[in-house]
Amino acid sequence: MSLTDTEIIDAYAGAYQHEIFSTLHESMDLAKHMTVMRGIKNTLRLTKLTIDEGVKSYYDFEDFDSVGKDLHYTGRDLTTTLLKRDIKINPLRERLTWRSERQRRGVSLDDLPFAEFIAETTAKGIAREVNKYAYYAKKVDGSSVSKSFDGIGTQIAKAIESENSVPGSGIVPVATGEITAQNAVSKFEMVMEAMPTEFRAHGFNLYCSYDLFDKYNKDYRERYKKNFACNTDGVFHVDNTAGMVRVIPCTWMRESQRIIATPQENLLMGIDGDNDMDKIHTHSEFEIIKWRVMFNLGYAIRDYDAMRVNDQV
Repeated sequence: MSLTDTEIIDAYAGAYQHEIFSTLHESMDLAKHMTVMRGIKNTLRLTKLTIDEGVKSYYDFEDFDSVGKDLHYTGRDLTTTLLKRDIKINPLRERLTWRSERQRRGVSLDDLPFAEFIAETTAKGIAREVNKYAYYAKKVDGSSVSKSFDGIGTQIAKAIESENSVPGSGIVPVATGEITAQNAVSKFEMVMEAMPTEFRAHGFNLYCSYDLFDKYNKDYRERYKKNFACNTDGVFHVDNTAGMVRVIPCTWMRESQRIIATPQENLLMGIDGDNDMDKIHTHSEFEIIKWRVMFNLGYAIRDYDAMRVNDQV
């Protein structure tokens, strides 16, 4: 093992840090289905402004006639957590297992695929782990992804609990009961129809697990004697919604029986994205290389009023 090769692998993380984190973020299915907020170092205040009703005839009410507390400021927080993944690399072992026939003396960063392969695989592995555990994640002790922050599924559960304790503070679930391959279409429509009518005009998504999506497909096929087909862009639209309501099957919802109706803009994924908090620290000791991949990540629901869910988990 030459010193040149070790230096190249060690230096690759710094030289191609932006590309590595781009691969990490883009490999998460969550990022495809949510609005990604960049530059979040810690907490972003999500301010919601509502205005009371009070329009009336000028000629009957010429005097200034404010209704009182005209503007109402409320909101929630998008908080990110600094996560890490420590990777130990022994180039002597890796050389024997991947493209060893292509290793030669005097190679450079531009023509050595070895370091790039390790970095890309590491980024995709981290993305796969986050995608698997983030939805049900609950902030506990930070010992794993699933215990480092509150995921969307956990936030929805807490919002339902909050509504039970303090009406108007959370989410009232739609009582669909158990969803099966014999009733899935009607259950999805129940959640869709519970959304405020203005959202029907502007469009929103029905997020679900692939398990629920399969049940919807089977029920749809049995009911209408045809497949629930996507359009030319690969998007599944609910019938008779003028293409404004989409069914989005999500790997990140795992086996959940929850249907989430909301615009994509209402589900937020917070990242750094500026390489301030997102860093790869490297350290070499003899032939061993250590990478510490650090990145900010967090999730939030912008507005409970723009969301409807069913009563299954």
